[in-house]
Amino acid sequence: MRISEQTKQETRARILEKAAELFIGKGFEDSTTRDIALAAGLAAGTLFNYFPSKETLAMTMVAEALGRGQTDFQHRRSGNEDLAEEFFLFVASGLRRLRPLRPFLGPVLERSLSPFPRKNICPEGETARLEHLAAVQEIIGRHGFTEAPDYVAMTIYWSLYLGILAFWTNDESPNQEATQALIDYSIRTFVQVISGTGADTGGAHAD
Repeated sequence: MRISEQTKQETRARILEKAAELFIGKGFEDSTTRDIALAAGLAAGTLFNYFPSKETLAMTMVAEALGRGQTDFQHRRSGNEDLAEEFFLFVASGLRRLRPLRPFLGPVLERSLSPFPRKNICPEGETARLEHLAAVQEIIGRHGFTEAPDYVAMTIYWSLYLGILAFWTNDESPNQEATQALIDYSIRTFVQVISGTGADTGGAHAD
């Protein structure tokens, strides 16, 4: 029987919804693809027609959330921000969209966005990383900083960004103020490196 594109998209959405519920309620490590298929009303084998692994499924959620964060960033950006302000808005917009996934994000990011195993474990993680870094390069290009070679700037940025994500997933401060402070200091450090000058002030940042 031929399955329509609409049915495929509805099934895909249902898998993502049920997987998120299981990851939040049961934990990422303790949720199995069989659990997800059962919750979505599918045969276990059918699930793999949509997502080849649990990591791929979770990273699809992360990539889609980051994509929505980039859209939010574009809508919220006025064009008058300095480099540090623009980076803060960019990172904060992504975290805001990732927030629903926060309860299970730690092990997902550790497996899929780590600079060591990402290509072997989850291609979606590598795609999300490259898309994120392309947006970062676009931001840098708008402000004309070229002091550091691209590979240096991107390696430093990605290290800082992973540190922010790792800290944020375990941040127990009210409203994650500690994470906001870490973002601020990390961005100032990064701006110093790529501009070869003192850090921008950062100014007043989004909540």
